[in-house]
Amino acid sequence: MTSIHTPDPGGEFGEIRQLLDEISVRVGQVQLRFAQLVGESPPGPALPAKELARVEAVGEVAYRHAQFIEEHGSMTLGDSLTIRRELYGDKVRSTANLFGTADSGALFHRTTPYGSKVDYSQEVRLTDEGARVAALWEQLHR
Repeated sequence: MTSIHTPDPGGEFGEIRQLLDEISVRVGQVQLRFAQLVGESPPGPALPAKELARVEAVGEVAYRHAQFIEEHGSMTLGDSLTIRRELYGDKVRSTANLFGTADSGALFHRTTPYGSKVDYSQEVRLTDEGARVAALWEQLHR
């Protein structure tokens, strides 16, 4: 028997994940057809379950970074740390899964060479992925 903690590449959990993705596509098709029948404008695109989970997990932090940059023109690593502490608590120091290179698929990147020593005055920017996730989170929550 497979447990939730057992790796299951392509097994039962993979099949369930695939079915959930198919369901989300079908729900989107039903919403579009319903909107057409009642003369409403069609809803926005339905997100696959995996994408929705990512947006729910890290969308707010991306959104808050985007808002800060929009309001102040730029952001430092120290500013980013303040936002992350507000969301994740005082003990957060580095959230490495949020940072990467500009084209890595991460939400944020520092403008310094990759691997350089951390300095809280360094500039932080949203990646294209960070801007996309922030916009999706805003659509879902604002």
